[in-house]
Amino acid sequence: MLGFGFGPKEIVHRLQLERDVERSKAELLVQVSLLQREMLAPVLNRPDLISLYVNIPFCPSRCAYCSFTTRTSAQYNEAERGRHMTGLLREIENLSDTMRSLDLKLCTVYVGGGTPTTLSPLQLRELLNTINSLPRWQDTIEITVEAGRPDTITREKLAELPSLTRISINPQTMNDATLQRIGRLHTVSEVRESFALAQEMGLSNINADLIIGLPEEGAAGVRQSLAEVLALGPSSVTAHMFSPKRTSRFTEGEDWIPMQPEEAERASHNCRETLLAHGMRPYYLYRQRGILAGLENMGWSHPGKECLYNILFIGETQAIVGVGAGATSIFPLKDAEWKRHLNPKELKMYLNRLDKSMEDKRTLLEKWRGQV
Repeated sequence: MLGFGFGPKEIVHRLQLERDVERSKAELLVQVSLLQREMLAPVLNRPDLISLYVNIPFCPSRCAYCSFTTRTSAQYNEAERGRHMTGLLREIENLSDTMRSLDLKLCTVYVGGGTPTTLSPLQLRELLNTINSLPRWQDTIEITVEAGRPDTITREKLAELPSLTRISINPQTMNDATLQRIGRLHTVSEVRESFALAQEMGLSNINADLIIGLPEEGAAGVRQSLAEVLALGPSSVTAHMFSPKRTSRFTEGEDWIPMQPEEAERASHNCRETLLAHGMRPYYLYRQRGILAGLENMGWSHPGKECLYNILFIGETQAIVGVGAGATSIFPLKDAEWKRHLNPKELKMYLNRLDKSMEDKRTLLEKWRGQV
């Protein structure tokens, strides 16, 4: 509707009248859309730009709500992590050759997983150096590195990250009892220490994730967690609504008490009002199947600290090439069915099929590049 020239007030009115959207939600949608249009303007409709997702499928432990493809520290050893790194770096080097031959340039990078900071300082250095060999569309591009688990963050690892790197330190809750309940191995104190260390080392763009609706927590607990996180000085906060995933512990008979929908509504509303009052604005949102109270996950940030990769990924407006075991690539073709490519999740199969995976992704990139 913005593209057709409708004004924000008229769009809000039409969403209420024609789509039965609550006024507050309609205003939220328009606010997010206006910001995204501004951020996407330089990169939309450019088939020469792609983004990179790097999957590091290792974690200290498996969170009770997690459905991602990860191996815990009890399930892998240093040799396995080294073999994965060898395949991963080879994939990125191959992608560099493909991009140069097709005149493609890198727009954004997201290093996720899993927990990328399970890598050693040397492995982080090798990974970032290899990523830096890829052709870029600008001298400085957005690079996000998930440092999601405070118990994996060290001074030596943070020293390998350029100061402009966007990092994500994710407490999920600032309640020690809940952290234990969901299988995290760190404490609230370690969250505070990790924030302070990252800021001391000059990393000023820090995101924090929180989950609304974790077992045994109410709206008051969420309010307390948010207040404690904001006191740490994050650049952005991502507020996730709890969503029980099919392959998580919460769907396998584990006893837990979910937050009631009315309580979730209160928690979500308080979160929104608090973040607005704190000078942050919403820049992306999405829903998941089975999400608590039919609400939405929302990314909030101070102006200029938004994550462009998140907008590109959720909106599926750009080709995103995934590397590493279990990584997904998306190729939103204009005049054909959108293509997805999934690297094998199991390490041995990932390495055995690496040549075929790289060949398949090159073919898909050629189709992407050939779009007018």
